[in-house]
Amino acid sequence: MVKAYLNYPNPHMTLHCGSACAEVGKMHKAQQRTVKIDQASFSQALKQLAGKEFRLGSQASINDVWLTINFGDEEFEEAVARYVCRFLGQRYSRPRGAQIRKHC
Repeated sequence: MVKAYLNYPNPHMTLHCGSACAEVGKMHKAQQRTVKIDQASFSQALKQLAGKEFRLGSQASINDVWLTINFGDEEFEEAVARYVCRFLGQRYSRPRGAQIRKHC
């Protein structure tokens, strides 16, 4: 399973592949947005991210999102995270140039 953190104001995505990584959710933000992506939810998750209800912006309530990606294949899960970043980049300019790095 990969957990990916996407920050909008400071465009970057961090990939966490270690399930015990202390950095995952360390800010414990109230009302933290999360999107779960797996084989059963993939198309619905993309619809959610593309929908009018899902917004990215500089306000604290909409400035980031955590993706929990689970396909049982870490390489594929990382590719899905990168795809989601490009997918959001079709709608928002900042994710287009987001730096993507693997933390663990």
